[in-house]
Amino acid sequence: MVKKKSETAHTPMMQQYLKIKSEHSDCLLFYRMGDFYEMFFEDAVDASKILDITLTKRGKSGGEDIPMAGVPWHQAEGYLARLVAAGKRVAVCEQMEPPDGSKGPVRREVVRVVTSGTITEAELLDHSRSAPLVACYRKGEKWGLAAVDLSCGHWRLLEGSGDLLLDEQLAVMAPAELLLTTSDDSRHSVPVNRPGDWSFSPAVAREQLERHFGVTDWDSLNLEQHEAAASAVGAVLAYLGQTQKCALEHLSLPVFAEQGEGMRIDMRSRRNLELYCSLNGDPKGGLIHVLDESKTPMGARLLRAWIDRPLTNLAELNERQNAVQSLLDDQEALHALRHGLSGVRDMERMLTRIVLNRASPRDYRGLAEAMVALPELYAIIGDRSGLFAEMVQAMQGLESLAEELDRAIIEAPAQVFRDGGVIREGYDAELDRLRGLALDADAWLREYEAKERARTGLANLRVKYNKVFGYFIEISKVQAKDAPPEYVRKQTLVNAERFITDELHRFESEILGAKDAALVREGELIELLRRKLCGAAASIQKAAQAVAKIDVLSCFAHLARSYRYVRPEVHSGRSMKLVGGRHPVVERFLESDEPFVANDTHMDLKSRRFMLLTGPNMGGKSTYMRQVAWIVWLAHTGCFVPADEARIPLTRRIFTRVGAGDELTSGRSTFMVEMMETATILNQLEPRSLVIVDEIGRGTSTWDGLAIAWSVAEQLIAAPDVLTLFATHYHELTELPDDFDEAFNASVTVREWNGSVIFMHQVIEDAADQSYGIAVAQLAGLPREVIKRAREHLFRLEHGSELAAESGKPQLGLFAVAEKRQQERDLERLRDIETLLSATDIESMRPVDALLLLDKLKNEVDRK
Repeated sequence: MVKKKSETAHTPMMQQYLKIKSEHSDCLLFYRMGDFYEMFFEDAVDASKILDITLTKRGKSGGEDIPMAGVPWHQAEGYLARLVAAGKRVAVCEQMEPPDGSKGPVRREVVRVVTSGTITEAELLDHSRSAPLVACYRKGEKWGLAAVDLSCGHWRLLEGSGDLLLDEQLAVMAPAELLLTTSDDSRHSVPVNRPGDWSFSPAVAREQLERHFGVTDWDSLNLEQHEAAASAVGAVLAYLGQTQKCALEHLSLPVFAEQGEGMRIDMRSRRNLELYCSLNGDPKGGLIHVLDESKTPMGARLLRAWIDRPLTNLAELNERQNAVQSLLDDQEALHALRHGLSGVRDMERMLTRIVLNRASPRDYRGLAEAMVALPELYAIIGDRSGLFAEMVQAMQGLESLAEELDRAIIEAPAQVFRDGGVIREGYDAELDRLRGLALDADAWLREYEAKERARTGLANLRVKYNKVFGYFIEISKVQAKDAPPEYVRKQTLVNAERFITDELHRFESEILGAKDAALVREGELIELLRRKLCGAAASIQKAAQAVAKIDVLSCFAHLARSYRYVRPEVHSGRSMKLVGGRHPVVERFLESDEPFVANDTHMDLKSRRFMLLTGPNMGGKSTYMRQVAWIVWLAHTGCFVPADEARIPLTRRIFTRVGAGDELTSGRSTFMVEMMETATILNQLEPRSLVIVDEIGRGTSTWDGLAIAWSVAEQLIAAPDVLTLFATHYHELTELPDDFDEAFNASVTVREWNGSVIFMHQVIEDAADQSYGIAVAQLAGLPREVIKRAREHLFRLEHGSELAAESGKPQLGLFAVAEKRQQERDLERLRDIETLLSATDIESMRPVDALLLLDKLKNEVDRK
């Protein structure tokens, strides 16, 4: 801890710093000093470690050096990103007036507090996903969520009950920052802030809504009957007021839409189905990677939102499918739309930075180009009805503003405003006049330099300029002694002398005044444009949302056309029929000469609702089950599906239990994780669910595992209106269809050729006859002697031996129950033969009796 003496013992500047720091004690303070943001004391020590920058010193406090570290202000975004990623909050303190040389430090104020949930800079955000700030208010079992993506201005409000649903919703939202009350001690993996319990209330929400939006009537927001959500809204708006310290004119109104249930998929199921990345963490193995062929950042974010929240409203779903089909049927329009979308940048986030006065010149140019492209898009759509009619209406009405913005901003502006040159020539007469004076200066300086050389005879005379000394005449040391008397020495260098004249000084005052005036005028014009854009912010946002929808729908149509996806029929009945179903990720990564083996699936929520899937590892069971889940999932988003035909019953929940691994940080073994996932399925199961189970009971002894798997299977068979695909290596479970009409066997086919196993990846309705485990081990590269010894052990186990558990009690080997029953039947036949032979008097038998006895014995053996 760095000791600080009383503020009065510090310099005025340091006194100012300490006062501002005391008001933001929970933040690192970026204190603007010229072209740098400086940090002092503990802030400097912490930042130097995180940012790997030099720790220096400035002055003393209590006899000790004051640590200091700084970063260039024009490169602050990268440093802010690293500090926020390290869990820090940063208060940005700016100079609010130019230094004028008067006594005392310039006025400074904190203009913004940067937190992980309030970032708006393009360099710090992933363009393809939202990073919302979320407030959670809990009262007993009831909870309310208010999520706002500050970079876009969108809200999402939810209410519900119970921890399971809350955790599920938070996981889907993936907040960048979470606001909680002090009494909420739940643990989360994202940064948590507690802005004060006072802010979590409907009264604060009313006050903040009036302050930010001028709204006093709650009827249009539907918050009166949703106290928990309203309380969360109050916390978000209060927190934004504390951290952003500016008008938030780009925010849409937080309206509570009566949420339909939608399809629910818990986070373990999402992970198991590899939504965003493969199970080993590779993003290229995730479904989103192969589906996202969007053209705009807004479309990429909306695509994820639609995939994240599948629909169960058949009318809304049908609207999306109709829109996709319309584009699929008009290839020319589809191509034109995707070409037109290619030039549209991130309208939503550029608008946000403009409204918050954090924009660069390139944000203005990018927004201009995006808005200019809108008429072309709605012209291509034409008179299409349904969803398209709403989009066309949302994109209209911005033509004049788009034309003015395009006319105002040059084609390729600089990254910052400070040097000017952002406004086009011809846009403003006064700006052109002031710039003309500066341009005339170059010609004047050339003439002046030539005149002075001729007048003085000094051939090395040069007229130059720099930011420190302004304009000056530079003469070499050798010729400086011949300078005219009216030349006033300004600076002495090693090899030259610098002078100023009255004439050059008068010119400098006029020209620099003109340049400054031009910069001021350009700043005024930019601000006028910004105010116009702020006034049209709501309309621009609606247009951006329409562009995003067009982008996603055209992406879906493009996928259907390029990869043979078909329109699925999602219906309120009970039957599921998939013909030629394919896995959307696996088929894209296969070599061109290696076709994907498509499979059919025929199930029914009533009569054929439980598929018991057997077969060897590497046979394709996991791929097959995941592809069924993905076809059902995608069918509920509006996307067409990878199949030749798809008829799918309306599905409200998807559960998966696929593979397992230790969760070391929480002390859970593989088997515990497996059982927790299974418990989640059985405890939350409801009608119209799809359940994918890939192995249960493999993490314990064979007896225990088989018993658990059998019991779980029976529970799932008994669940009404639930479709289950249940893969297992316990061959004994293939007897289930004998006891339950709702169950049927299926397996992946395998062929043996010259001692090798060939996986056909074809699913048929029949039970597997063996597991082929040793063959798979051989393919994996186990040493030859290990494979040989394994075959010997397998032969012993299959011919009467039992594995002994550590406790000394017998433990079944894989498929051992069926094998033991067969052995018992064989033993019974041998005993019958023994009894028959013992009772036979061979001495008294006639030849014909001996032949009859031999025939009887042979029949007994054939009965096997």
